[in-house]
Amino acid sequence: MERYVMDVIAELCRRGISVRGIARKVDWHDAPQGAEFVVMRDRTPVSRLNNLLFERNALHACRPDWKTIGISRVPGAVDLAIVGGTHIGHLHDKGKRYPGLFDRLTIRHETQFYRKAKLIMPHSKRVAGEISQLYDIPVSKVAVHYPPVDTQKFSLAAREKREAIRQTLGIRSDQFMLLFPSNNHKLKGAELILQALQAFGGKVILVVAGKAPLQAPHVVNAGFCQDMPALYAAADATILASKYEAFGLVGPESILCGTPVLFANTIGAVEVLREPGCYVFGRSVDELMDCLQKVVNLREEGLPRSPEWVGQSLDYPYSIFMHVNNLLSLLG
Repeated sequence: MERYVMDVIAELCRRGISVRGIARKVDWHDAPQGAEFVVMRDRTPVSRLNNLLFERNALHACRPDWKTIGISRVPGAVDLAIVGGTHIGHLHDKGKRYPGLFDRLTIRHETQFYRKAKLIMPHSKRVAGEISQLYDIPVSKVAVHYPPVDTQKFSLAAREKREAIRQTLGIRSDQFMLLFPSNNHKLKGAELILQALQAFGGKVILVVAGKAPLQAPHVVNAGFCQDMPALYAAADATILASKYEAFGLVGPESILCGTPVLFANTIGAVEVLREPGCYVFGRSVDELMDCLQKVVNLREEGLPRSPEWVGQSLDYPYSIFMHVNNLLSLLG
């Protein structure tokens, strides 16, 4: 969601539309001209409490004569609420039957956020269904628009670095590189992935892109990566097996760099990603093993990566230009 917000702000500023961003923290060294930021500092050492306090006070920093877009669960009136996922849906998929205090407070803010917003823009039909069914919000207030990708950054041009990146990571030409972008291994399905990989021995190498290392056989920890397009292009496939993923932007990002994705059917992006770029599996070891074997076989056939291949795989208007057009249309 952070990357999405930055992309939208940058596109608005490119069009000469000034933006005020309100956040707990801002770390954007090359922010575009036309963007200003209000930082509301944390008041306590408890992050979840600071988040709730931010949500309650953020709208006070808005300009009353400007349109207001809500990304956080601000319990006040906004012109457009953009929703990457719902907290109740997240708890359901985690199997958490008894919400704690912070969960209940978050859901209260979230419910008010949806009810007071003029319009709501979820990032998938799955999330739209959660908003309507779990929060009792009229479907007439909800308009699905999938998140865009920066096509200047994520493209087939990244494949020029493919072999160099693989050599740096120590991936041999006869090994299948499976990329796992994750900052929350448990939520993203690491346990399931590792179980499935046991059947492939050292033929499949899992490369983990994220701050937290994953310790297991046949795993390479790449750490936090600044050049994700090059890492996508170096891989033979990208994988997510998340318990809850409202969309999963790594899907279109990877495909635009010429690398197919293996996605669990719990990920919202499967609504608009197609073969030959996206292969879907149920969240079981057997289904994942079958799906991975299929993609390994396809790699051995040496299928070309081309603009036509990308076009067949992405079934939605994924450019930031078109997305912001839709966003401005909703704002009126």
